[in-house]
Amino acid sequence: MPRENDTRIVKSICHMCESSCGIDAHVENGRLVKVTGMKEHPVNGLCVKAQAIPDLLYSPERIIHPMKKVGGTWQKISWDEAFDIIADKLAAIKENYGAKALVVHLGEPVIGTEVPRVTARFCSLYGTPNYTTGASLCFAAKGIGHGLALGKRMLPLFPSYENTRCVVVWGHNPQQSNVGEEANIRSAQKRGAKLIVVDPRATPLAKGAALHIQIRPGTDCALALGLLNVIIAEKLYDEDFVKNWTFGFDKLKEHVKKYSPEAVEKITQVPAESIRQFARMYADNKPATISQGVSLDHCTNGVQNSRAIAILIAITGNLDILGGNIYNFLLRQTSLRIKGMVSVNDAIGARYPIFGKFTGETTSIPVADAIITGKPYPVKALIVQGCNPALTWPDSNKVGEALEKLDLLVVSDLFMTETAKLADIFLPATAFPERKIVKDYVFVGLPLIAMSNKIVEPSADCLEDWQLWAELGKKMGYADYFPWQSADELFAYLLEPSGITLEQLEQNPGGILYRQLDRQRKYEEEGLDTPSGKVELFSQIMADYGYDPLPTFTEPQENPVDKPGLARSFPFTLITGTRVNAFTHSQHRNIARLRKLVPQPSVEINPDSAKNLGIADGDQVVVQSPKGSIKLQARITADIPPKVLSLQHGWNEANANILTDDEQLDPISGYPAFKTTLCRVRKTRE
Repeated sequence: MPRENDTRIVKSICHMCESSCGIDAHVENGRLVKVTGMKEHPVNGLCVKAQAIPDLLYSPERIIHPMKKVGGTWQKISWDEAFDIIADKLAAIKENYGAKALVVHLGEPVIGTEVPRVTARFCSLYGTPNYTTGASLCFAAKGIGHGLALGKRMLPLFPSYENTRCVVVWGHNPQQSNVGEEANIRSAQKRGAKLIVVDPRATPLAKGAALHIQIRPGTDCALALGLLNVIIAEKLYDEDFVKNWTFGFDKLKEHVKKYSPEAVEKITQVPAESIRQFARMYADNKPATISQGVSLDHCTNGVQNSRAIAILIAITGNLDILGGNIYNFLLRQTSLRIKGMVSVNDAIGARYPIFGKFTGETTSIPVADAIITGKPYPVKALIVQGCNPALTWPDSNKVGEALEKLDLLVVSDLFMTETAKLADIFLPATAFPERKIVKDYVFVGLPLIAMSNKIVEPSADCLEDWQLWAELGKKMGYADYFPWQSADELFAYLLEPSGITLEQLEQNPGGILYRQLDRQRKYEEEGLDTPSGKVELFSQIMADYGYDPLPTFTEPQENPVDKPGLARSFPFTLITGTRVNAFTHSQHRNIARLRKLVPQPSVEINPDSAKNLGIADGDQVVVQSPKGSIKLQARITADIPPKVLSLQHGWNEANANILTDDEQLDPISGYPAFKTTLCRVRKTRE
């Protein structure tokens, strides 16, 4: 028990969003009272969500006991009973349908290094290849696109703002998603760097940019190819780099000839002269950096978008230099997979083989279909940890139907989410301030590993995320594979290959750099992990799998060009997933402090479009797609083009994914086209 008047500061990390800022957690008498930025930590630009950590931690809505559903009613049970029920069900499912009938889906727990590894071990032992995470919807497509050009070992390219002379913000609004990055961009501008923003919306950064490229949603690959056309035709590329470090330049040079600025203008609605200006400004102001948002992943050209951008970075000589775009590798840690037990070739998402090859997991998008149809084989059990597929997977009506058909649905979370409401078993999780987490920052561009220290003690009946899998594994007879008695034991085991110890992390709250930040052009010493050993402008891997080996633009499956009849009925293109600072995906809307900032869902509509439809600011409207409709508030703004609508995802009250489709997918990654749904809007008739 904490002593009275016990006041202390715990050095830790905020996990309210992916930025993972360092925090000083102020604890009084065992209770977290506030957080401030940790000066020792290189990422410390706290946003509004950080101030709400105590609200999250002590929310009266948190569920802190295991529960089972009996006749539609929740009943409190013990962990032993919960694990007995789950273990018995999984054993029966494996006997009757095979181990592949289990799918595991992780969300928030992947913020640390330990949970994905322990979960993958459990899946290997049980025998299911259907281990999947939020990578099915976010981030991995960019990594695949960049990796096809640069090598599987590499993570995506990240922007470097030190001494940059040009910043391109492409499909990204850091003011609402990464306030620390926004500060870096503003600082670069003050030092004289040119700013180019590519976005259909006039974001705050776009309004202050030297060039705002207001693109038609879903046509980014065509724009990138248009830039390559200009840069190659005008010889603005780095000839030495192209000669020594690229493969397939002649093929690329011929390929991009058809993407002249005039041809690309017809596709993207960006004036040809603006495309030329963009290409010259980026190529002539070296070093130049590109900050690429997840928006580019969420269309049927997603991987090709990232390939084209990686090639653009490379041929201009901006690869792995300060002020350009850098790459790093994950810190080496112990793998917990049991080799030879499962293969991603047997997974539900096997029809996306490049996704499996690069990520080592499967995509979750085909899961709903597999549950409903039993193809390619029956799926009878789903364990969901720290995510909310009822709101975040595309075609929510289909997802709801699928979840209802399962023999076993287990959800581990802090709150009774929309997915948890459908579950058979609810397992209460610890919140991040109640556990230790080892965080690798390579996914935000830093070769840094840090310890997120436990700030307060959890409720007695809440387990850490990794413990769920270890204890369930023991219950199912795999005890020898889960020997760790504490998080410290597990972390020490995982960190062994790195040479970094827990003691070092505890002594360095701002983290430990495991590569020099100023180390440039690592490929000159280490080479590139591609078949040619060079940047692959022409990808033989893509060719071997039957995909276009050069970045190629294809129209979204639903588009006004190829389907004019559909476009007459649904004349707007809908962008879903617009970010706001207060929330992260479907999280935090139950926190009153944050909900006050964004009290209700809204859809952005251009003033001219609204006037033609008789819609005023604040009116209740219906947005409808071929898949369904939702009601929400109209927000009239000139920041959105006349034929485009934009709304956030994650609202139960107006679920964007009722409108989206799980059949319009990137053929390489399997990612849904969240940014190109055709729709219409009208004022409600009530």
